[in-house]
Amino acid sequence: MERIPPREGVRRPAADVPEGSVESLLNAALDGPVEPLELDAGHRRLLAALGEAQERGRTHGDAAALLDVHRSAYTVYEGLLGHPLGITVHERTAWFNAFRHLYEDEVLRADTAEIRDRLPSPQDAGSPDFVRDWFVTEAKERNELDRLVETCLEERATIDQLALFIRADGYLNYRFFDALVLAQTHFMETVKHEISRHLWDECGAGERHRAHTLQFTRSLQTLGLTLPTVPPWEDWRPYAGHNLYFVLACNRRNHFKALGSLAMPELFDVDRDASVIRGLERHGYGAAEDFEFFHNHVEGDAEHGPEWLDGVVLPIVEAEPEAGIELITGGALRMLAMRRYNEYLATLLGVGPAAEPNP
Repeated sequence: MERIPPREGVRRPAADVPEGSVESLLNAALDGPVEPLELDAGHRRLLAALGEAQERGRTHGDAAALLDVHRSAYTVYEGLLGHPLGITVHERTAWFNAFRHLYEDEVLRADTAEIRDRLPSPQDAGSPDFVRDWFVTEAKERNELDRLVETCLEERATIDQLALFIRADGYLNYRFFDALVLAQTHFMETVKHEISRHLWDECGAGERHRAHTLQFTRSLQTLGLTLPTVPPWEDWRPYAGHNLYFVLACNRRNHFKALGSLAMPELFDVDRDASVIRGLERHGYGAAEDFEFFHNHVEGDAEHGPEWLDGVVLPIVEAEPEAGIELITGGALRMLAMRRYNEYLATLLGVGPAAEPNP
């Protein structure tokens, strides 16, 4: 089953969107006229609401404001990545790019401040050996909540809970190829070659039915699931983690951070996917036949992680030592996003202490 993005984008029904929220003002702007160089009163209200909601999230930990902000930004990125005949007409307008600028600068400022104590000195980050060790160590670290989530998926989750996990995880699985494509833009030919190998694998190595997106679709079908147009995340953290790929990949100045961010799921996800497989097998499924997406990723990512480090990250550091801290920063930002996502999964699965959303 091919997934064709809807022309109208990923907006929720108007009845579900609170009046005066960032999301409602964004929808009004998307439905309004295309004015490339002008900000009208509605656009100014939208940008003011975005700034106010970001402030409430940052200063007061307002989870509802954070959900409003990150869900709205998700719609904006889907406008960049989705149907070419949809809301892309706003792609070059002043208000659309002002929205992205405000959102992206605040995300990077706040999240970089949060991971600052996990970053080495720029001097240490200029050493390829140091960078490789840093990525491997950070990706393999598990906190208590990480272990609780993986143990639940493997040993206790019902089939309905596993279905909730698979459905929640689906939106990024369909978009991961796009994040890889955006990382392909030129820096070094050897790096482009390595990324091409990963893209080839995502495409099924020339065999259409083995494309990862189609494998994932078959996983959904095995459980009788489909993905709704709008993600079922009533939480800001999965939106923020999804958006981070495109905060980094859609801005050339963040190119090295984007490459560092992409390294982490290849290194981090292997153990969780193995837990999912064992959980599904516990319910009588044959992972290799029924859930090939997860089965193949356990073996594939065990190779992809080291290959990404050796073929993408380290050649860049060798050629451009000043890029080392950028690559590491991207990796640390992705680990922060994945930890937040695990907090969301813990809530979804009902395990561990209730985690308060962390702005």
